[in-house]
Amino acid sequence: MPRRITAAIASCTLSLGALASGAGVAAAAPSAAAIDARAAAVDRCSYQVARSDDSRYAYSVRGVVAGSARELPVQKEDFVRFSGGWLKVVQVDACSGGQGPAPETLSVVGKLENPEHYEPSVPRTIRSDAVKPGPSSMIPKAPALTSVTRLDAATVRVTWEPAQGNPDRVLLMERKPFYSSEIDLWHPYTFQRDAPAGATSMDRKLERNPGVPPASRSHAYWMRVIKGGFVSDLRAEKPTTVEP
Repeated sequence: MPRRITAAIASCTLSLGALASGAGVAAAAPSAAAIDARAAAVDRCSYQVARSDDSRYAYSVRGVVAGSARELPVQKEDFVRFSGGWLKVVQVDACSGGQGPAPETLSVVGKLENPEHYEPSVPRTIRSDAVKPGPSSMIPKAPALTSVTRLDAATVRVTWEPAQGNPDRVLLMERKPFYSSEIDLWHPYTFQRDAPAGATSMDRKLERNPGVPPASRSHAYWMRVIKGGFVSDLRAEKPTTVEP
């Protein structure tokens, strides 16, 4: 997809997502660094970093392991709506398939993309402070999605197990076709739906507009939770797909 279309989709869908999303956790601690970041272990090799985002920059996560800094491979990433706004959540592999020691600290580096388009006063490189990852107990567990049942031609009921551990937010993630008037295009968009406290099901309407291209008609549902500034393991999310 051309870069200008991708940028327009990102701009318009992030704005829509802010309306469709819930709030949940405290913002990152104030810092003099250009990037605010927090980190915690997901397991022995995977680490989650939640960071502020400036779309002008391309980001990487670096880990200090045994006194040596290196860039860590990304396993999965997504934008997530916290109480302080949207943050980019990235999960990285600190072992790179091996059995090396845990990183002592993690940090984020942003490199300005297309610097020729910006004044020299715009920083070419921005950084976060070095942060010591929190323990894996800080990463919440999402409840399992148990069923997606069709109630009628245009409605499904999504059911999940009760959430454990008193998360700040339980989220039903819904990917469905969305029409962008800015670019006159239907495209898949993921909504972050707040589940009411104690709820274990939610009814959702299917998008059945005949103008949706066949390749974009599928709907998908999965669960996510937020607690203490972190999100459940992004790698564990297994969407259940239905056709309208």
